[in-house]
Amino acid sequence: MKKLSLLTLITTLIMGCSKDDDGEFIAPVNYEIQVTYDENFDNKAASEAVISLENIEDGKTYEATTNTEGIAVVEVVPGNYQLTISKTMTAEEYFDFSGQETEAEVSFNGSAQNVSITENNGSTSIEIVTGTIGNLLIKQIYYNGSDVRLGAVFRDQFVEIHNNSNEIQYLDGLCIAQIEGMGSTPSPNKDYHQASGQYDWSQSLGQDKENPNTDYIYADEVIRIPGDGEEYMLAPGESAIIAATAINHKQPLVIEDEEGETKTYEVAEPDRTVDLSQAPFEAYFRPYMESIGGSFMDFDVDNPNSTNVEVLFSYSGREFILDTHGRDALVVFYADDELIGSWNRVPTPNVDEIINEETSLYLQIPNEVVLDGVELQHNNPAKQKPKRLNNSIDAGETTTPNGFYSSQSVIRIVAGEIDGRIYYQDTNNSSNDFKFLDHPQVEIN
Repeated sequence: MKKLSLLTLITTLIMGCSKDDDGEFIAPVNYEIQVTYDENFDNKAASEAVISLENIEDGKTYEATTNTEGIAVVEVVPGNYQLTISKTMTAEEYFDFSGQETEAEVSFNGSAQNVSITENNGSTSIEIVTGTIGNLLIKQIYYNGSDVRLGAVFRDQFVEIHNNSNEIQYLDGLCIAQIEGMGSTPSPNKDYHQASGQYDWSQSLGQDKENPNTDYIYADEVIRIPGDGEEYMLAPGESAIIAATAINHKQPLVIEDEEGETKTYEVAEPDRTVDLSQAPFEAYFRPYMESIGGSFMDFDVDNPNSTNVEVLFSYSGREFILDTHGRDALVVFYADDELIGSWNRVPTPNVDEIINEETSLYLQIPNEVVLDGVELQHNNPAKQKPKRLNNSIDAGETTTPNGFYSSQSVIRIVAGEIDGRIYYQDTNNSSNDFKFLDHPQVEIN
């Protein structure tokens, strides 16, 4: 009987521990997370907030819900974690909480990156915030591209915009920006990094704004849909694709390169890619590159039936190319030339020499103008980047399981249908709002 009891005790101890890569058992620890609303709501404790923790090393996830004091205690294995927090209130609950009326649900979100949990640090505090719920949404992003040998590589990438409202929206003047930032979490942090590992933009040469890390984002490329204000209508429930190149990528591409030589890009397995020949908009960069005396991608061809977007800002781009690994973030907003021209341009904070014509500069965009944003992420937890978007824009992130050149895309989750019009979920948390598709969905209105 004593031998049996001893065996039971040993088994219990083993089951209560986790095994690391060296075969050693690591005891889990209790970690306390305090969640509060931001200063707009007097930093009140946030009860019933759902917390998700993802271990950066092994990808394991843990969940917890805060109590009436806004506190949750979760048992996890020591390591580095990404934390996301979300809470949704009905219109009635929000009125009781804030005294403010709204017609729809209100979502609060928060996140923290690269949180080190050890047996010696037992707690952290995180604020959750509300964000802008826009009429226009980024519905789908096809950034992975298709197979390098059998598909169209990254030539077939696109972004899809959706009218999530019940009123007509006009796309004239709508901008899409790719956001600059660290492509991986540094180890260890340099003095020009924030605690998350992201750039500390307050140290950039020429920086003259207050709260540069929380009130602004920094674009390395901005494109804009042209128009006089009411030229490109998007009806309620309809979407519009902005293609990198608006051609049928299922077919071989025959082009003439910069030397005048004929070149053919074969597509051995057409089902891996998409037909974008009917896309209403495309990012044709050749005129822009010629205007600044730069070189262009020879496969960047013009579809006369697709409207060319305007290239407003590009520090070195020769085409609208999304990071096939997901180390990217995108936002949409409206801006005319005067507004764009009024925004600052700064280098990354690791640049410490005098700014000259060779220095790469990034457009400083106020968060307040952003209609919608999506934080993409590397599919490998061990290779993920620090977040680039503020929690008020996107408190989460989305990715595809198979990663680069897999033909997968990310797309918003359908929230419901009203009179035959589909509308999509928008809680300003891409971890909750998006799912992946094994093959992009291309629908032309």
